[in-house]
Amino acid sequence: MKIAVKDASVLFDLLEAGLLGSWFKLGIETHIPDLVLAEVKKPLQRPVVEGFVSAGLLKVATSEGGDVQQLATLAKLSQELKVSIPDASAVHLAETLDEAFLLTCDGTFRLGAERRGLEVRGLLWVLDLLVWHDVLSCADAITALAAVLAANSRQPQHECQRRQESWATGTKIKPR
Repeated sequence: MKIAVKDASVLFDLLEAGLLGSWFKLGIETHIPDLVLAEVKKPLQRPVVEGFVSAGLLKVATSEGGDVQQLATLAKLSQELKVSIPDASAVHLAETLDEAFLLTCDGTFRLGAERRGLEVRGLLWVLDLLVWHDVLSCADAITALAAVLAANSRQPQHECQRRQESWATGTKIKPR
């Protein structure tokens, strides 16, 4: 079974849409680095995320704070991918886990991770998956996507419009 490693962008988008709990209904083992968890600071979001951590649904990989070599690796990776150290830690985690893929909503980050040979998926794939497996109705998917877009998420407009049109007619898009 594949393992999902989330970066902060997809985590925030799922929280914004109220879909983090729906994600876990898919039964996909999910990990985040502790550096990404530390980025969850909004008072209403932190307890939600910590609840999934406490329930064992969201596994947190801890960084060895005193490990100078790991910090140097993350700093180098951060510079290479032009991302934050927490996001670099998500790539590093995905590379160290067997059968892992990265979930991100950042297009530049996505390209860099793909160049490193990682399988990368985004929020629209997650929404397709939730609708395909009847965890989310087409109408609820439209509402969720609207909430994410209203929160200034960087989703591809053409793909968002395509989904909204399909879901408006009750048509599911098969996740790739």
